Amino acid sequence: MAMGLGDHGVTILNFDGPYLMQPRLSRRADRWVELADIPGTNLLCAEDALAEIRRRLPANRGRGITFIGSGNYHYVTFLLLEKIDRPFTLLLFDHHSDMKGKGGELGLLSCGNWVSQAVERLPRLREVHIVGAVDEGNGGTTPSRGRIRFWPADADPEELAFALGGRDLYISIDKDVLNRESAVTNWDQGEMPLRRLRALLRAVTSRARVIGVDVCGECPRAADIWKLTFAQRQNEKANLAILDTLESA
Repeated sequence: MAMGLGDHGVTILNFDGPYLMQPRLSRRADRWVELADIPGTNLLCAEDALAEIRRRLPANRGRGITFIGSGNYHYVTFLLLEKIDRPFTLLLFDHHSDMKGKGGELGLLSCGNWVSQAVERLPRLREVHIVGAVDEGNGGTTPSRGRIRFWPADADPEELAFALGGRDLYISIDKDVLNRESAVTNWDQGEMPLRRLRALLRAVTSRARVIGVDVCGECPRAADIWKLTFAQRQNEKANLAILDTLESA
């Protein structure tokens, strides 16, 4: 069953401004959610900030796509997942597993622990498939543990699609899974070409029932305006390619 974003909408979240430099993507948005004025959101998110973000997110997102911003705010995926009202599987494209503990002594949700938090706290989340990251919890030596399965960045599209066939699937994409020729992020990056990500998305959306997508991995503001301009051009090109792939699925 193809996803077909169609009239389900494109939402842009503005934490730190990268989409202001991506005009072609911004013109495709149905909703712009302003979040830059909320303190305590970068990397770690305090409970009161989390509650305010949750309040501002669209109540009924449908099967749309949300552009979150830089990977520093990837924890917002947790808030999008908690809206899902049926059993589902998470497919994560990421150079990192985002499973580093439970937030330390303060128990804060963060860009580094949101997957482990989701597995622990969201009962409708049945499985997690992570493409492009190593299993940091087991020293990067084992392919899976429990309800979590790790796939290499060069995973075969048909094999991945077969494993996810017939599932209600939420897809989260951090562009740091891509190589430097395809995107520019503020984290260390993987080696996946954009064309492989698109092939994987096409294969998966042909077999699974996609109930939502989000994309992060933007480049935050930098002192070097030329570097920032280049980064935004590369990232807008990648964002539009991802969006076109999903809309044409």
